[in-house]
Amino acid sequence: MEDVLREIIKAERDAEERIERAKEEAKAIIRKAREEARKIEEETLKKAEEEAQKLIESKKKEGEEEAKRIMSEGEAEISEILSKARDSEKFEKAVSECLKIIRGI
Repeated sequence: MEDVLREIIKAERDAEERIERAKEEAKAIIRKAREEARKIEEETLKKAEEEAQKLIESKKKEGEEEAKRIMSEGEAEISEILSKARDSEKFEKAVSECLKIIRGI
């Protein structure tokens, strides 16, 4: 009878030890999962920031090219007006063209 009681007590201790080990393993798994989630979040944010920066640079370059094109067109129009203004016979026409451009006609 005494042996049976010892075996029962031993079995209970073994069960408690298994439960404790299982709890520790579960905690370790959760800790590892949280670390992995944190890494994934950081990587995702880093990639998003890199993509956003690329997009910003691309749009900035497009804007600069558009500005250059507009400046070039404006300079061509100014040159045309100046050449018309230099011709004394067409001075009135040049002034008229300037006024049209200013008024947006």
